[in-house]
Amino acid sequence: MIHEIFNAFLKKNFLSRWVILLIDLFIILGVSILSYTIVNQVYHSLSVVLPDFNEFICISVVANLCAFLVFKTYHGIVRYSTFYEIQRIFISLLVSHVIIFLLIHFPLNFSGSITIAYCFISLLFSIIGLLGFRLFIVFAYQSFLFRKNKDKKISVYIYGTSPESVSLQQSISMYRNKYHIKGFISLDKGNTSKRIANYPILCVERDQLDDLKKEGVRAILFPNDEYFKNDKKLLDRLLSLKIKTFVVPQLKDANEPIHERIRSVQIEDLLGRPEIEVSFGIIEKNVKGKTVLVTGAAGSIGSEIVRQLGHFAPKLIVCVDQAETPLNELELELRENFKGLNFVTSIRDVRNKTNIAKVFNEFKPNVVYHAAAYKHVPMMEKDPCEAITTNVQGTKILVDLSIEYSVGMFVMISTDKAVNPTNIMGTSKRIAEIYVQSCAMNPSINKSNTKFVTTRFGNVLGSNGSVIPRFRKQIEGGGPITVTDANITRYFMTIPEACRLVLEASVIGKSGHIYVFDMGEPVKILDLATRMIELAGLVPHRDIKIAFSGLRPGEKLYEELLNDSEITQPTTHEKVMIAKVREYDIEEVAPQIEEIIHKAKNGDKNRMVILMKDLVPEFISKNSEFEHFDKQKVE
Repeated sequence: MIHEIFNAFLKKNFLSRWVILLIDLFIILGVSILSYTIVNQVYHSLSVVLPDFNEFICISVVANLCAFLVFKTYHGIVRYSTFYEIQRIFISLLVSHVIIFLLIHFPLNFSGSITIAYCFISLLFSIIGLLGFRLFIVFAYQSFLFRKNKDKKISVYIYGTSPESVSLQQSISMYRNKYHIKGFISLDKGNTSKRIANYPILCVERDQLDDLKKEGVRAILFPNDEYFKNDKKLLDRLLSLKIKTFVVPQLKDANEPIHERIRSVQIEDLLGRPEIEVSFGIIEKNVKGKTVLVTGAAGSIGSEIVRQLGHFAPKLIVCVDQAETPLNELELELRENFKGLNFVTSIRDVRNKTNIAKVFNEFKPNVVYHAAAYKHVPMMEKDPCEAITTNVQGTKILVDLSIEYSVGMFVMISTDKAVNPTNIMGTSKRIAEIYVQSCAMNPSINKSNTKFVTTRFGNVLGSNGSVIPRFRKQIEGGGPITVTDANITRYFMTIPEACRLVLEASVIGKSGHIYVFDMGEPVKILDLATRMIELAGLVPHRDIKIAFSGLRPGEKLYEELLNDSEITQPTTHEKVMIAKVREYDIEEVAPQIEEIIHKAKNGDKNRMVILMKDLVPEFISKNSEFEHFDKQKVE
């Protein structure tokens, strides 16, 4: 029962900094009374009368309170108290007792020997009381963890012998948690027979990792994710040996100890690449002091763009989305994590020109990042008219308003599915690209000389509705994992790196160009599913079945970042390329696009699709009800 109560306090963080300060003051009050009593008893026998009791107590408590506030002794998490906190408490007590001596000795004009005696006794008991309180919490917490995890401990070897690895060992050893260290693993044979903190070092050659299994290694803990980001073969080999892998992610909360950040290696760690370098200086110059409008701001890409823009000191970020709850969550996150950021959130539908125009009229944005779109291929095959009204009409409205209100730069977020599209969604994004580019290239239309940039990239890891969260849920539910086809492949990129490249391309890009990103090598979805099962410590096809459901409407086996007839040109960033695409005359395509939008609004999906195929001749439907329109011509 006691441990349950203690656990509740720890999880809820009931010991807030103000509660700690209050407890410290109660300790000081008790120490002051005890010190006064001792000194009074000693000097009373010598017929010496001490000053008023209340004066002593008030001076002691107020002096210590001031010192606590100045040195912030109550800011740390008590159960993780370290030498730094102890040092800070000791200094604050020294300062407070110097103040106590000065206030008692001079203003009260009292004997120096009595004042020194009182300060010495008070200082000694204060150190014992404050440090004792913290040590009690630390040991009680460790005892709680030991009892809680004694039957659940995971035996691990720490990878590497670097200072980072040693620090990780010290953190785990200091706090009795669920990990039990067996030793260190080194790929350097020179460490043979050496020990660290009395732990053995298990040395193996890189091409002899099988020896780990023979030595009884069942789990390995990596101090950070850089080890396998730069060496994927190492992690693949460990997985094949059925060795569990754990990692300490990068620090997010300065008060969170290392051992509480340990987690299993996830598929995102395997697919991620070393961090992409971008030109933060020129991005900041492009954004700082400007009003930026982000559509689809509550979505995966839009919200990350907002977060990254928040670091570049914009004048104002206007976050627009039609999804109420996600937009509210974004607002709460920005208020908590970006204290000085000036932003507003606004529920708007990009298909409603009147309401979107009010946003432009009120805030006069200098830069627009257009991320609002419908993106799920099968859903848009079922409701093609919605794809057009949102992805095409919505983009057209924003482009027209950007020109009308003399926006400096307009950036459209597109997709690899716009290349040789086989579905409604990809084609709708291609038509949107056509409108953006054709407006940019026509001076008579783009009278405000707005810079229009389009960016294309593939799937992003962890985005809303993506395959990885779905696979993870299926594994947690015991399977099976459903893969559409054994040969299907996709490009993957993390949300942060995709958004960094969007910001980079928007700055270095020229108006009217479409930019594509280096997505690395395509990933076979079947391999991804297999790896995720192995990372969960399970065996594919035995513990978790893999079922093939067949390609969905509009889906193709291989996504392309460039049309077959397209070529790329390099830019100043090695990960960003210019796609040389067919250019359209706005005077010719504008009536066609208007007609497509008109048919979509009227719900005439068949005529709408025929018009789409005429405008985008490379649009060939696959596994779709619209396949029979491919050979038809517009009358």
